[in-house]
Amino acid sequence: MKKLGIIFLIFFLGFCQNKEKSPFLLYGDGYSESPKFEFQYGIAEEEGNLIENTSYTHFDSGVFCLYSLPISLYLRELGAKFRICWKTDEEGANRWKQGFSLLAEGPNEYLSWNWKGKGGNALLTEYGKWKKESDKEGFLLEWETQIWSSGLTTYQTFAVPHPLFLQRTKDVCEVVFFKPSIDGTLNQLPVLSFDFPCPDLNEITDQIQTQNDKWFRECVPGEPKVSELFRHSESSFQRFLEWENPNEFVICPSSDSLDLEKEGVRKTFSSDLFSKRTKLILPRATTVFSDETGFFSIPIPKEFLTDLGTQMSVRWGNSEYQDSEFYFRQGYDFFSNQTNPISCRNQYKFWNSKDRFCGNPGLPNRLEKKIKEGSPAGCLADQIQITEFYPGNHFDSQLPLPAYFEFQNTGDTCDGSSLQWIFENTVYPLSADEWILEKGAVFLITRKLWSGWNLLEKEKPFSIPKVVFQIPSFRWENRKEKEQVSFIPSISLYHLLRFQSQNRFSIQLNAFGTQYPHVRTGSSLNFLPYGFQISPGSVNNGLAENIYTDLLEYNPNQSPFLDFGFTGFEEGLVSFQRENGNTYQFWKPIGTRFQTLATFPSTCNGEDFYQLPDGFFSENFYSLRYLSKEKDESIAFSWEPMSIKEWTIGGTRSLHPEPSPILFSRSMTPSNHCLSDFRSPGSSKHRSLEIRKGEGEFNYLTNFSLSHQTELKLGNGNGSIPLTLISSGTNTYSVNSQGPFPFSPEEQLYSYFTDPSLIQAKSFLERKGPVQIEAIFPNPKDSQNEWIYLCNRSANTEDLSFYLVEDETSTDDLVSYQSRFPNLNPSVNGGKTFILNTTILNPGHCAWIVDPDGKDWFFPIFQKDSDLLLTVKTTQTIGNGIASGESIQIRKKIEQSSKLVSSFGHKESFSPFRITVVTGEFLWLKFGSNGMSAEDFEIYREEF
Repeated sequence: MKKLGIIFLIFFLGFCQNKEKSPFLLYGDGYSESPKFEFQYGIAEEEGNLIENTSYTHFDSGVFCLYSLPISLYLRELGAKFRICWKTDEEGANRWKQGFSLLAEGPNEYLSWNWKGKGGNALLTEYGKWKKESDKEGFLLEWETQIWSSGLTTYQTFAVPHPLFLQRTKDVCEVVFFKPSIDGTLNQLPVLSFDFPCPDLNEITDQIQTQNDKWFRECVPGEPKVSELFRHSESSFQRFLEWENPNEFVICPSSDSLDLEKEGVRKTFSSDLFSKRTKLILPRATTVFSDETGFFSIPIPKEFLTDLGTQMSVRWGNSEYQDSEFYFRQGYDFFSNQTNPISCRNQYKFWNSKDRFCGNPGLPNRLEKKIKEGSPAGCLADQIQITEFYPGNHFDSQLPLPAYFEFQNTGDTCDGSSLQWIFENTVYPLSADEWILEKGAVFLITRKLWSGWNLLEKEKPFSIPKVVFQIPSFRWENRKEKEQVSFIPSISLYHLLRFQSQNRFSIQLNAFGTQYPHVRTGSSLNFLPYGFQISPGSVNNGLAENIYTDLLEYNPNQSPFLDFGFTGFEEGLVSFQRENGNTYQFWKPIGTRFQTLATFPSTCNGEDFYQLPDGFFSENFYSLRYLSKEKDESIAFSWEPMSIKEWTIGGTRSLHPEPSPILFSRSMTPSNHCLSDFRSPGSSKHRSLEIRKGEGEFNYLTNFSLSHQTELKLGNGNGSIPLTLISSGTNTYSVNSQGPFPFSPEEQLYSYFTDPSLIQAKSFLERKGPVQIEAIFPNPKDSQNEWIYLCNRSANTEDLSFYLVEDETSTDDLVSYQSRFPNLNPSVNGGKTFILNTTILNPGHCAWIVDPDGKDWFFPIFQKDSDLLLTVKTTQTIGNGIASGESIQIRKKIEQSSKLVSSFGHKESFSPFRITVVTGEFLWLKFGSNGMSAEDFEIYREEF
């Protein structure tokens, strides 16, 4: 007992004195010049994530030791581990250090190292040569991948290779140290073989069994969690799936199989080795599955790992991991997907490989190596600012420029491998190894490398659509702390970057974060001659000047477009806003007088257009605001979208904005590419003459001056007389004669304009008759229940027995309902009544003309008890039966003829119209309207 206390004291003092170094652990009996094997199980001497000592050897006070793991890992290993120690001098220790140095260097045709000592021999050779001799020699006992050939299992914290242990004879044992590399072939891999006197293997067996029994008594049922995964056939690391026990206690998994599922297809893996090695899992211990034989892993067929990095799930008992899309290769870098990542530079890497690889299979993700003193700190997410975005022109084979995001380090010099970029919910670690970003440095994240351009860049396999209008949203994240900084674009700001079916412009941001299409100043001279305004790798702080413009043409029909106009000499940014608050920006170059904007390529519009977002020309498009060159201020131009089709004359004409109240003129330029279409995208405009009625009688407004070819007449279908126009101001005209006119005072009159610049001859309603049509029901559910609604809007009483109703084929006299049907008392919905026995219509009163065969009519809510109910005198229908879209006229018998008093559709004017309704719909004149256009009427359903 006293001897044990002395040994413990020596151990404790040795541990404390060397804590700042990797301590030389003094446990067990004293040492001699003969190598002594010491096995340890169930004890971890250190905790923490900093790995400082990566050597396998240690020499102190005349004692030299070889460790089964790098010393810092050895001290943290709770499971099976060993060391071999003996007394020697410094020369002997250096000889061994040289051997391990040669082992780390890798295959070498001049590889030569050996050692002979008391009770032991060592040789540096290739695995293939060693294996050949080993098979000849044979062995009694083997310890490899946690399993003793006797069937006993040991457990480990770290799933990395320990040296192979062999008992050759009763007295001679051998350990074989491997280079921790997965490059090259196994047979050429250098190994250091060391034979020495065997320890008491029965004692070691008892020690293992005792500790295993203790852990099995203490373990808690549960499964580990996925901690790291990788899949890429071009990498030496090939494929692996790592699980970790995240707890501070031992767990006993209830399952010894893995279930992988993708798109409903399920695969299950299990094996004898899987079952043996995972009956219990130590605290913070890792378990690796791989088809790569170089790993200290549980072998698993390749087919179980081919879907890693996609939308799939993997389960170990009750522990499920939902995988997502991850690109394991990004440019020349390879990355594993880790659940607890840290800086790629800082992460401790056990494996040697030619790959630029960020990952540490078999070890906890959070293990860090000691960084050189004076090395810059890791970059923080908030010090990286976006300065430019280009969506790429990679769909164009002529000039396939890759898409890129340009960033600037606005903070101190730092290491970029501490960051990852998250785009479209996919994680892109920035760099697989140290990547120093100087203060102010500009770098690209690019879809393909700009080879030969000497840019600071990283290639990432992100996807960008062919046509984009905004900088996509993304996030920067610190890999270790998980702190994020997001870039979220304004959803209402659109940049028009695509011209002539190529992405000609990038989006640049100034120091204040203001975005705009790349200006010409500062654009790369390598691309500017080809019409591309981009500047990869160079921050452009040039100012963007907003210039004035005017909307010259709007075509809402097939192949819609906008045309803006300029003087031609200015250059700068053009900005305009829609009624929904969306802002659109494009670059106007020097020399351009007309700039076309459209949503897609079209032969009707040519190639010289900026592409607008799909859906721009929706039915809700009714307003634009822009800096007007003509007005020298910001103006808002708006229109009624429902009237646009009428303006375009059935979709055949583009529209040219005009000052209020004219609003639009129509294109007079026949299209060279679209048959029967009139449009002029990107060229001079030829507008139609438009005339509007002004305030007062016989006053008119035009969009440009009338010529001597303009003719004006007054009248209706019964006849007309010429009138003379005189100018009363800029584009304003009046009639120089106020009568008397040779027409009845009750007669409805139209003005008739003709001019070669008018697309259609134009009429205005100059005088109404005393009785007017104000509603019509041409297509009721029951066809015999049609009606016409008339009102007396004069100051005199009118006898409607002198009136006629006329459709497009027939004319009928009007009578009171009772005079034709003296014994009928028609029912009306809602219990209302009519005046049935008179045709006298007082001022301000109204009447309903109904079919003689009708009954149980539907009447709208504006029907009154004081309304007259009339019908036709002899026939069974009103006219020939009112049809949807048909014109209706009311005429009055005066002397030997009938005069036009009111019209629905105005067929006797130069501006007739038709309104088609479906069954159950009726038309009602809007308050204050004169009924000269379809827009003057509201459409209601029968239920109203």
